[in-house]
Amino acid sequence: MTAQADFLVRDLGIPVRGVNCVQLIVGNDSSGRECLYAVMGQQADNLIVLQIDPLKGTFHQTVAPGSGSNYPTTAIWGKDDRLYIAAAWSGHLLCFDPKDRRIADLGPINPPNDTFPCRIDNAPDGSLFIGTYGSASLTRYDPRTREFKRYGRCDEVEMYCYPLVAPDGIAACQIGSTTSQVVLVDPKTGEKKKVGPVVRAGEAGKSVSLRRGADGQLYIISSEGNFRIRGMEIEQIGEPPAPETAQTLADGSSFSFADAEQQEYRQLVIQKPSGEKRQFNLDYEASGSSIFLLHLGPDGKIYGSSTMPLHLFRYDPADGSVVDLGRCTPAAGQAYSMGNLDGKLYIGSYPGAMLSVHDPSRPYKFGDAPSHNPRNLGRMDEVSYRPRAMLTGPLGRVWTGSYPVTGLLGGPLAWYDPATGDKKNYRHIIPDQSLVSLAWLESLGLIAGGSGIGGGTGSQPKAKEAVLFLWDPVKEQTVWSGVPRPGTQRIRVLLAVPNGKIYGIAVGRDSGGEEFHEIFVFDPARREFLRSMPAPPGGVLDNSLQLGADGNIYGLSWSVLYRIDPKTDALEELFHLQGEFQVVGPLVGKTIYFATNHRLRSLTMP
Repeated sequence: MTAQADFLVRDLGIPVRGVNCVQLIVGNDSSGRECLYAVMGQQADNLIVLQIDPLKGTFHQTVAPGSGSNYPTTAIWGKDDRLYIAAAWSGHLLCFDPKDRRIADLGPINPPNDTFPCRIDNAPDGSLFIGTYGSASLTRYDPRTREFKRYGRCDEVEMYCYPLVAPDGIAACQIGSTTSQVVLVDPKTGEKKKVGPVVRAGEAGKSVSLRRGADGQLYIISSEGNFRIRGMEIEQIGEPPAPETAQTLADGSSFSFADAEQQEYRQLVIQKPSGEKRQFNLDYEASGSSIFLLHLGPDGKIYGSSTMPLHLFRYDPADGSVVDLGRCTPAAGQAYSMGNLDGKLYIGSYPGAMLSVHDPSRPYKFGDAPSHNPRNLGRMDEVSYRPRAMLTGPLGRVWTGSYPVTGLLGGPLAWYDPATGDKKNYRHIIPDQSLVSLAWLESLGLIAGGSGIGGGTGSQPKAKEAVLFLWDPVKEQTVWSGVPRPGTQRIRVLLAVPNGKIYGIAVGRDSGGEEFHEIFVFDPARREFLRSMPAPPGGVLDNSLQLGADGNIYGLSWSVLYRIDPKTDALEELFHLQGEFQVVGPLVGKTIYFATNHRLRSLTMP
């Protein structure tokens, strides 16, 4: 192995310093005067709270203590005049006390596995009810005793719990994953009771939702009728009252971020009932947003997506500039895949498998109209949700492979034709499986795809093994499929190389339950798996096999840069950087780009 000192690692900058899970909440300061609280998440540090003077726009910033409390998934002003925040992925309840302007960690809400709080609500007695993701559980916190009471699962299968508390203290929980339904919980006895309609995920035209009305009562609004909650029972009604009104300041002034649609959250606007507006720039300090994807654009520059907020950024190797370009899609999660076609950059984003297109030669202004750049092209289809793979070129189209929406199995292969604007999708190419990776076999006119046995969030796999398959885009059919190794659960990576072979990485468990990460070599002309070898230690990353200018294949795990000679399939570990290769970017010449959390970096080989 070449000496470690011969490799050059560089930090190129922090492309995006954004915030997420932003909420504005009315409260009081230490003297009892009305103020606004902005609760904001970030990845490079814990969440932040801004205590804002609504008259002057001045603010005080506080960062949450501990570790892992990056996302304020739900927050509320408590009846004891304190701000309560439930955080992911720590799963802890936090409390901001205006008296000392500090954030206290009150502990885990529903340990050990529920690390994502869904919703928090005030009860009439001043206690707080919190629903969590993982086990769809309900927890009560009493600020007077500082004790948690855990009521456990509200459903044996579902994963999400969103509670609202009725005036009589009964907790109503909207439960979901594979179904949507309402469960009532009596805090005094612990009794749980399912009430009202139950809708399965994906049932067209059917819905169930729980809301609080302007009269303070709780209602179930559904495609099968509307219901009022009365104690542990429900009664069917006609038209429900209007939903509860949004928070306002004492004088009736509304408040919002003028730049929320751009996912910036810097321009606070306060509007009086008369229409008079005040706008303040909140120049708070944000630490940095995680990088999710890196890609070599059609102009030779490095493009990437940040995570919540989903911003497109660009790095220019020629001058070293790093630019946060801003919003590039209606989706707010992250861009899962990118591809180049006819000088344009196509972007597939989560949630909703939204497709957008950017022309680097034109000025940047995102929107839906043909004149906008990037331009939103809409969803690939109604089932695709996480567009894990993108392939550009076959039949002049943009192809995506996806995981499906929450609760469903069967992620589609879909295409978009830039010439006509047409779209089409093929679901269950591999029954009940998602499509994780794609490659183009130009000489054979076939698309190679790798599946995964998982489905949308909350679904349970039916298939036992993932497969490599060959798809004919003209005949619109699968012409071959096979399993690289028994126990394969996902084929994370596919790379087609000039000698006609496919290199891929299979992830799964052997007959003894041990996890394996295996590089395989496949001959698509002979429809035969030729050989396999263990992947280097450190785990498997998306896009982690790339063809170098020297004809060799280069790969990255979380800790190792390695090289495969396609003539002999000999694998050599070249460089170690423990746990730092978190996102794999393009290999350009001898330089490979990668990300460590929020930092864009590069590694140049000797």
